[in-house]
Amino acid sequence: MVWGRPVKTVIFTRTGFHHTSFINRLQERFEIVCVVREAYPEQSSKNTLLSTFRKLFRENAGSLLRDERFMKKFSETCSAGFRYHPMLRHYLKAHFDVVIEKPGTQYLNIGCGEINSPELREYLKSFSPDIVAVMGSSVIKKEMIFLPSVAMINIHSGLSPYYRGTWSYGWPIVNREPEYIGVTVHHVNAGIDSGDIISQTKPLLEKDDDLNAIFLKVIAEGIELAVKAIDEISTRGRIESHQQPHSTGRLYQMKDFDAAAARACLKNLEDGIIGKYLSEREARDSQVKLFGYVPPVLFR
Repeated sequence: MVWGRPVKTVIFTRTGFHHTSFINRLQERFEIVCVVREAYPEQSSKNTLLSTFRKLFRENAGSLLRDERFMKKFSETCSAGFRYHPMLRHYLKAHFDVVIEKPGTQYLNIGCGEINSPELREYLKSFSPDIVAVMGSSVIKKEMIFLPSVAMINIHSGLSPYYRGTWSYGWPIVNREPEYIGVTVHHVNAGIDSGDIISQTKPLLEKDDDLNAIFLKVIAEGIELAVKAIDEISTRGRIESHQQPHSTGRLYQMKDFDAAAARACLKNLEDGIIGKYLSEREARDSQVKLFGYVPPVLFR
């Protein structure tokens, strides 16, 4: 299938700075008919207060409260993209502070979890989208996956199948496996980051990269992979992909991430894990099979 018209693309994403850059970058290159921005999940103040009181009355209350304070600081300092950080300007290619709205494009803000609503699906059908490009939304259900006529593709901030789910750029550091830091663009299926892989790359790391730099390099390269994929679909009407092996890899969920994991991540970075990896890069990278590998384009 090759079109005699621009390919119509819908974007599913969230409201962080890196999500805004994703929107603007795709708008520079393609006809975006609708942008859907999903809100982040919120924890009610009532539940937070109740959780704090429960911690105060446990035997290990002191340790729990220290963990809570640590995680608050970790969230504030190691979340470039979700909060403003000076590195954003250095690493993200397109504007990140505000969505540059284009004439003829519809912009929707929805609540967390509403990405799968029947009402949204019916509304988007009217655009007859060829492609849906996803970065950071809630898990998409089967009924919505079949919305585009050609492909729904997702940017996953990890190397599937080895690291799937959440915080996939951080767990390789926790596990002392920085050779698995990378990004995957894949077709969306009913699983979590388990669809056929279109392309993967690994950003060029530097020994002094902190967690913010690593995350932004991964995201920036992933956005460029998505641009390349949409461009190929637009030109050829299809794109080659690779089935993921099901016998390897790990799935991490939000419940797996805690203060112990965050501390291990920061300690391993402080201990020079990236520099050690770089000194052994050729041997360590040779152990990681990539699918549809594309060399990094932003950081060489």
